[in-house]
Amino acid sequence: MRVLMAAPSSPARLHNLAPFAWALRTAGHEVKIAGRPSFAEEILRTSAVAVELEDGDETALAESAALTEFAELWRPQVVVSDALAPAGTAAARAVGAVAVRVLGALDEPDAADPADVTLDTVPPSLRTGSGAVRAMRHVPYFGPVVVPNWLRRKARRSRVLLHLTDETLFGPLFDVVAGEDFELVCAARIPSGVTLPANVRLVDSAPPAALLSTCVAVIHDGDAALALAAAAHGLPQLSLAASAIAERIAAAGAGKTGSGEEARALTADAELDRAAKALREEIAALPAPRTIVDELIR
Repeated sequence: MRVLMAAPSSPARLHNLAPFAWALRTAGHEVKIAGRPSFAEEILRTSAVAVELEDGDETALAESAALTEFAELWRPQVVVSDALAPAGTAAARAVGAVAVRVLGALDEPDAADPADVTLDTVPPSLRTGSGAVRAMRHVPYFGPVVVPNWLRRKARRSRVLLHLTDETLFGPLFDVVAGEDFELVCAARIPSGVTLPANVRLVDSAPPAALLSTCVAVIHDGDAALALAAAAHGLPQLSLAASAIAERIAAAGAGKTGSGEEARALTADAELDRAAKALREEIAALPAPRTIVDELIR
């Protein structure tokens, strides 16, 4: 079977599609992923075949004559698209293919969704919206990574992953966690004037794909992909910035939102840990991408 995928120029959104693409390929189907020329290298990093479309809006693949032209030439049976790539559904309609939409942590189900099948990688307990969706297990993927040498040695204390893009958050957080009985690991440029506590480990590389399975918690500033990955690993998490998915995880009891003060109890709250593990079990019980592929074939 030929499957054409359409992705906007967003690594996070492409990474949400990648496990489904792998499931299709390992089941023996031919898969190509279409995107803007500037995004082709990112597509190739997923080990997929890339199709370069014409230049255009990088944030959303709303219209693409080239995508429809390629579909008419290649004749895929299925066209899979991200929520910000509605051109995929238009291409599917042009060639009589099945239109599949894949939703991620930043998307809401929509009752007016024109796709034939809508797959949602957000677990039901964290989902909002009124559209009919088919749940698909979230498989965390962050692109190619190398396990850093320092991670090959056993940690001397519990490890917490820290991922912040807002540099102003480091100082207040470090003041709070100094002296806590866990190791805070981060790979970031720490602003001048910020004192690094003894329990903060500054490293050159802290890839979540390699690190999450060794952690007991995660602190971030609203990163949706990291929040959903932490949920899949059953890790309590703290978001220091507003984020829809982080707020739903907090409402489920598996995380917290707010200031760095919440970090003090992040690794010692039994109820938080129980809820995080329950969320992990919910995600693990959802159909894997390969199961969805079998259903799609039938």
